[in-house]
Amino acid sequence: MLSALKGAIARREELTEHQRAQMLALMQLCYAGVSAERFAKDLEEKQYVILLSLRRTGELVGFSTLRVAEDRMGGKAVELVFSGDTVIHPDHWGQKELQVQFARFTAWRRLRRPLRPLLWLLLSGGYKTYLLSVNNFPRTIPRHDWEAPQERVTFMRQLASRWFGEQYDAERGVLRFAQQHYRVRDGVAPIDRAAAAHPHIAFFASRNPGHVDGEELVCLTEVRLRDLARSVGWILVKQVMGVTRRGLRLIGVRARA
Repeated sequence: MLSALKGAIARREELTEHQRAQMLALMQLCYAGVSAERFAKDLEEKQYVILLSLRRTGELVGFSTLRVAEDRMGGKAVELVFSGDTVIHPDHWGQKELQVQFARFTAWRRLRRPLRPLLWLLLSGGYKTYLLSVNNFPRTIPRHDWEAPQERVTFMRQLASRWFGEQYDAERGVLRFAQQHYRVRDGVAPIDRAAAAHPHIAFFASRNPGHVDGEELVCLTEVRLRDLARSVGWILVKQVMGVTRRGLRLIGVRARA
């Protein structure tokens, strides 16, 4: 198998009570301030869930909730995909199955209406979530190495204001929650000296210094088929290279034996 994880896309109403309990447990493992009530409310606002499980045991080790909506940008119809709660057990960081399943989902949405732009609305409470966007999609707002058209920046701000109300700080581009909200637990994906040297991570930290208190950076990404193809293609190449290296090491061990 190329990946230790197996991904699936399910409708929210298809989830079993056991799956919901596993999802809540994962959130509480990696985030502070997670209540069962708030988790359930967030889930009910979404239509789809990406589920990540271990191939060998079927244990759920990650998920991402998704909401699909329609809007208009500059008078033109657009489709929105909004990522809600997203988490992967720390033991499985580095696996790319979430990216593969997200690409599968967004490619399906994109191909349904090929002439309609598809935009991904993402709230980044930690740098790993932010990297999922900027590492795979060049047209992401905000990022340090691309200046977006003003029309798109204005749309993002108006959208965030409509969806999140007074919790959205348009000047800083972040959500500051009036009530207790999730925050990444201390010691989970900290921005240490090595991470801070990465330009995307340094930019995230500068734009959202309040991430340690649960503030989230509002990001808007254009999802293009060419970017999806490049991202998934690169993932597959790296997986094949990894399998090849492991095979060569195994052959070398056997030859020496």
